[in-house]
Amino acid sequence: MTRPAAEGLQGGASVAWHGDLRSGKGTLRLRLGAGGELPLLWPGAAGYGGWTTSPEELVAAAHAACFTMTLAHVLARGGHEAREIVAEATATFGIAAGARSVRRSQLDVTVDADGLSELELRGAAKVAGRSCPVSNTLGAAGVELDVRTRLAGDAGGGRAG
Repeated sequence: MTRPAAEGLQGGASVAWHGDLRSGKGTLRLRLGAGGELPLLWPGAAGYGGWTTSPEELVAAAHAACFTMTLAHVLARGGHEAREIVAEATATFGIAAGARSVRRSQLDVTVDADGLSELELRGAAKVAGRSCPVSNTLGAAGVELDVRTRLAGDAGGGRAG
């Protein structure tokens, strides 16, 4: 039996939270089990740091994962199979219209691929940005997207737009 197209593929997680926002703590487990159980704390809470994660870190991880896979696909379609794509991601909370939200997602992407020019990489990153479901979701929510690209071994870098 085929799944209806409107339903799409699903990912998921289970979170248990105990206590209030600042002093509480929780655990997160991804539905498919990768990573085991992760401690979850609110940024600024006592003990925040090593071996914990936070909502903005999870947003950053989702954006980086989706974008790198989409960029690999775009590059391969253009005849450039990537040996490695590394994305350093940062998601930033802020306040807009009186509500806390993720305001910015920055990706610093380094690509190692034979025969790929900086110009081709910037073009592929623009296409990947328009094709990545997480980029599209964040962009539709008004999140500022900042994607910077560079070739491995290149000290410079370009902005994908």
